[in-house]
Formats: sequence, structure tokens, C-alpha cells
Amino acid sequence: MRVAGREVGPGQPALVIAEIGNNHDGSVHQAERLIDAAAEAGADAAKFQTHIAEAEMHPSTPTPPHFPEPRWEFTKRMELTLDEHRRLKAYAEDKGLLFFSSPFSVEAVELLEQLDVPLYKIASGEVTNPPLIEAIAATGKPVLLSTGMSGIEELEGAMAILRGAGSDVLIMQCTSNYPCPPEKVNLRAMPALGERFGTPYGLSDHTPDIHTSIAAVTLGASAIEKHFTLSKRLYGPDHHASLTPEELARLVDGIRQVEAALGSAEKTRDPGLDPARATFEKSVVTTVSIPEGGTIEREMLTTKRPGNGIAAVRLPEVVGRRAARAIGRNELVQEADLV
Repeated sequence: MRVAGREVGPGQPALVIAEIGNNHDGSVHQAERLIDAAAEAGADAAKFQTHIAEAEMHPSTPTPPHFPEPRWEFTKRMELTLDEHRRLKAYAEDKGLLFFSSPFSVEAVELLEQLDVPLYKIASGEVTNPPLIEAIAATGKPVLLSTGMSGIEELEGAMAILRGAGSDVLIMQCTSNYPCPPEKVNLRAMPALGERFGTPYGLSDHTPDIHTSIAAVTLGASAIEKHFTLSKRLYGPDHHASLTPEELARLVDGIRQVEAALGSAEKTRDPGLDPARATFEKSVVTTVSIPEGGTIEREMLTTKRPGNGIAAVRLPEVVGRRAARAIGRNELVQEADLV
């Protein structure tokens, strides 16, 4: 897929997404501090969540165990106005970051469309919400589809809507535990989902560290999303499962190092290693003195370092040839020594 002029997919650097989500705690100032820190850490994008409580939930909606306050009240407090969204988008773009969001209602999509966001993220809990998916598909924007609460049949339903509208989709393996233990991540599902649906794939990672995200890149992940906070001790449900600025910087550095290390499937010899080859590889060496004109037999030869004589792999070629001069014991045999 192409996002704001950037190619996202196999063979391209992974899109590293700092999921600010609700960690701004309703404060635009704190959101700007998070954007600053994400940019400094080297992230590619800052992602938010766009909540309009009355449009997305009934006041009786149960509160998840990891929430510190009633869900309705929390969601109301997380609402950002159109102007606040516009301010944060401009701020993020000024820092060189993509700005986008996960909408949780059709009304939230309508708000984000007024900003002309470059892509959308469908959160795990919205995969079974056709009206929202249809609204996102109708925008024609690229879509990240999270899978944390879904089985294959539910994903097929969402993909049918998106494909029917011609949406470009990147599917993201996800496990909706906060935090998620490594044994529940199931990284192997990520390329399997990509193959099943014929899409690029990535990881929405809720583990408390960076290792699984780096491993995901080695398996071909085209996007990595991690929750991001200024401090794990701040108030809110997601901070404890989020990366700090220092951890995000380590993640970005690790991903870029791994991408550089992956290289290609072609095995070649590096000419720059020739000086080392001369030190570490071996040459043909005599085990006895050989008179001038003498025929060289196998038991007269061995191989020793350094590798600046006749290469050890050519030892069979030396056997049966005659000495052009008297060659002493324990000498490196050179081509000029043979006739």
C-alpha cells in the first residue's frame, strides 16, 4: 500500500507506529509531549484513538478489569474535538510523523475525514462492526486491520467489506491482553494471515518489551505498532503496557539494525574480506624436503596458515607435479616452485 507518498509493504522499511491511543489522558498538551517524544525516538507515525462516547457506547457498557474508572466516564474524558484533532495532526506532521487514528464510530470517521487523515486503523473490537468498516472503506484510504479479538470467519467478513470497496489493507496480528505475555503473541499467525488474505502484514504488539516486535520484522512484518507513554506510572489503563521514550528508541534502533542485517537471499563472497582470508585460510605446505625435479607425492604435503600460498583447496592439483627447485621442509609452496 501507499501511505502519504510512502510505500508500506514487503521489501520496504517497517512502518513503526507509536500508539498514543488514550495515553494523552484528555490533555492536548500531554498529547503534544508524546508526539515530541515519539519523533525523537525515531517513530514513523503517531496514532490516536478517536472517541465520541455517545456515538460508540451505551452508558451501561461494562468496564474492563484493567480500567481505573468507569468506562463511560473515561471515554468521555478521552474525547478530542475537531479543532484539537486538527491541532495534533499539524503538530505531528511538523515533527515529520504520520498522524492517524482508530475511529470507534461512524461519527468519528466523519470527524477524521474533515482532517483528511492518510489512513485508518480498525481496532480489534471493531472487526465485527460492519457500519464502521463500511464507513472507513468508503473513504478509499488504506486500512490497518487489527485481529486481536477475532477468528478467521470474522476477519473474512471484515475483509469482504474492505475488498468490495477496493481498500488497500495491511492485516495485523494482535492479542488483546494488556500486557500480553510472549507465549500468547503467536507470531507465526502473522505471515499466515498475510498469505491467507493476500495482504502485507504486521504486528500490534501488547507485550511489555521490544523483543517480539523485532522478531516480527525478521518474519516480514511491514508495520509495527506499540503503545507509547511518557511514564508507565501515569494514570490510565494502557500506560503499564506501553513503551517509554527510551524503550521506543531502542525498538526503532533494533528494527533498523535487523532490517539492515536481513540482506538478500543471495550468498556472495565479500572481496573486502580478502585480507582476513589470507590470515585465516590455509596454504599448501611441505612436510619434508623435496629435491629439485622430484615428483611431489601426497604424503609430502599438508595445509597451514596463512593463505597467501597455493590455496589449500588446490592441494590435489599439486600432487604429481615436479619441483622446479629444491623445496625445504615446512615451506609454503608457490606456483613458481612447480613444473
